[in-house]
Amino acid sequence: MKKIITILSIAFILSGGITAQDSEDILNRILNEVGFEKSDLGIHPKGYWNRFPLDIPHKLTSFDALFAEPLKLYDYATVMGNAVETYLDPAYADSNFNGLYKLVYNLGVDKKLGGFRDYSANLVPAPEGDEPLVTAIEQLYALADREIEFYTFGSHSEWPDLKKDMRSMTDELPDTVKTVLAELIVNLADAIRWRNLAFRNCDPDDMQKAFNIRDLSDTQGDGMVYYYVLDDIAQTIDWPSLHYAALKVVAAAEKAERKLIKFKKQIPDDFEMEVPTPFGKIAVFSPVFLKDKKPTSFFASIRAPIPGWMEYDATNSLLIIDFGRQMIYQGTPGATASLSNPVSVVIDMGGDDYYGYEKGTYPPSTGVGLLGVGVVIDSEGDDRYNSSTYAQGAGLFGVGVLLDREGNDNYEACLSGQGAGYFGIGLCLDGTGDDRYYLFGDGQGMGGVGGGVGVLASFSGKDEYIAEPYAEVFNRGDYHSEMKINGNNAQGAGFGRRGDGSDGHAWAGGLGAIIDIHGDDRYYSGNWTLGIGYWFGTGIALDKNGDDSYESCYFTQGSGAHYCNGILIDENGNDRHELYETSGAGLGFGWDYTNAFLINKNGDDIYRAKIISMGLAQIRSNAFLIDIGGDDKYYLGENTPGLGEATFREDFLKPGRFNAYNSYAKSFGGFIDIGGTDTYITFKEDKEYEHPKVKNNTIWFTPSKDDSTFGANNYGVGIDTEDGTVSELYRWER
Repeated sequence: MKKIITILSIAFILSGGITAQDSEDILNRILNEVGFEKSDLGIHPKGYWNRFPLDIPHKLTSFDALFAEPLKLYDYATVMGNAVETYLDPAYADSNFNGLYKLVYNLGVDKKLGGFRDYSANLVPAPEGDEPLVTAIEQLYALADREIEFYTFGSHSEWPDLKKDMRSMTDELPDTVKTVLAELIVNLADAIRWRNLAFRNCDPDDMQKAFNIRDLSDTQGDGMVYYYVLDDIAQTIDWPSLHYAALKVVAAAEKAERKLIKFKKQIPDDFEMEVPTPFGKIAVFSPVFLKDKKPTSFFASIRAPIPGWMEYDATNSLLIIDFGRQMIYQGTPGATASLSNPVSVVIDMGGDDYYGYEKGTYPPSTGVGLLGVGVVIDSEGDDRYNSSTYAQGAGLFGVGVLLDREGNDNYEACLSGQGAGYFGIGLCLDGTGDDRYYLFGDGQGMGGVGGGVGVLASFSGKDEYIAEPYAEVFNRGDYHSEMKINGNNAQGAGFGRRGDGSDGHAWAGGLGAIIDIHGDDRYYSGNWTLGIGYWFGTGIALDKNGDDSYESCYFTQGSGAHYCNGILIDENGNDRHELYETSGAGLGFGWDYTNAFLINKNGDDIYRAKIISMGLAQIRSNAFLIDIGGDDKYYLGENTPGLGEATFREDFLKPGRFNAYNSYAKSFGGFIDIGGTDTYITFKEDKEYEHPKVKNNTIWFTPSKDDSTFGANNYGVGIDTEDGTVSELYRWER
């Protein structure tokens, strides 16, 4: 009889009779213990909150709503992860031409500005007639109000005859390839028209000054330099026209790539074409080339120092098509090189390529949109990306995109790269392969000043993400770690301009996200990383599968300071979340009106910090560490706040003489562990022992209910329980 009952019970559960939603909501429980509800979480500034930084310009459309409803951060991050999981999947590209378009829309344009839906980029067809490619190039000249044929003394000029040169250079290409290239070029021309419309009201001198700025990563965090031209451009730019241009470029480039890759074997050996246009040169290379062939007089290539590779100066290029050579790109491949080169596209369909090689420094390179649109699509190969500032998916007002579909790739940059946006959008997207990312700061998914959007996303592979932690290697030393550890502003970071202590020009940060779908990954960084917010910015770190290692130092791993949102989500795997050196302000830590979350579902996980970490709310923040499933271990330094705590301040009870908002607001520090047999250890130096208060299957309050500081709408609650759920984290289960 017992066997029958057991079988029936299992059948009932499998049929959906009992679900996570049917279990007790543990978040509700700990909130109710102190008289709170979920609606009490979040921050709701009022106009009468004197001295609170109200009316901060350039906030993203999502910020105020997420600030007020922080539990929606999980949904917001999940939607972004779903886009990466769907459209960066190689299987999607096998039968669709719009994966990159969908990614740029969902991760970038939709997050930066409303108004668009992802229906279509409305691409135009190739020109009709016998010479579609020549006609398409002619349209670029017409757009610039330039001629390609000249008449003088009553007759046609024999020289220069650009149209004749174009016919000669393109003659060897198959007609099918000519048509595909023609369609791509006319759509790039259309995109240039829309990009120019976007800046029609902007002062050209301001645009040039903005284009020349290279130090935003060093000068904006605490408002050291005020670039008024950025404010002026932001007030006059036509955002929909700019984003329409970007969507057209990525849609047209990907469509061409998916079509052209089928014709690689039809391109004549040693074919090389370089055509000048008013908006940059167009170059096409065959898969096979003769290593000893000398460049023609018009062709600006040189032979590479590595046998088997070809070196090419990509500066001022509108379009480069490589059908599969092993290339060394120097200059500005896929980056806007000047205001007269507003769109730059590279489509590389094979070979182990270098983007930058053996240079001390590099100009903006590889998917960079400085007041324009820069796109690189690399279809396959083990590639090496070497860059300096503005690199590998970066945007200043414009949109920069790097998509590498497959291969074991190495990405290296200094600053403002690998998914970095200032007032604009920067996306670094990698499909498959075991990849390594390295930079000093402001990148790997960084949404900077002006509501910038920066995303680094990987579909699969055993990846390593490194933001250089040590100031002795490259100095971005942070006083929170005695200037030894760098403030990286990386790996899912939203960072604004805190001008309240300098010139008063306080700019909101943007949205920074690092998203990894499959693989056992390593995240290694210093301070201000991994789902970190600062000054009206939102930072997201999302890893969906794999046994992952997170190593960082301070203000990190679901953390933030000064009016922001930060969240780290790990959905599956046996993970390690470890802080080193000063080792604190992380693992779900909020300082000064911050919403902060570290959420880990499934797996046997390890957490380690020395000080102030693990579901700790300070100065009217909401901070949570939530772990569901697995046998977990928590190591927290001796006699330090954390593990579900809200630190009390006197002005929570009695308003200050010159501001009262701390007495109006609410704060909550929460720690939740559901399931498993868990271990709580405190330590000092090498000595470890069982935590005196926090244990498996218990609930605790900090401040405790009998403490004189208990109350003031400031509560810390921790719980370890065998069963239960947090309903917001299972809405997506199917």
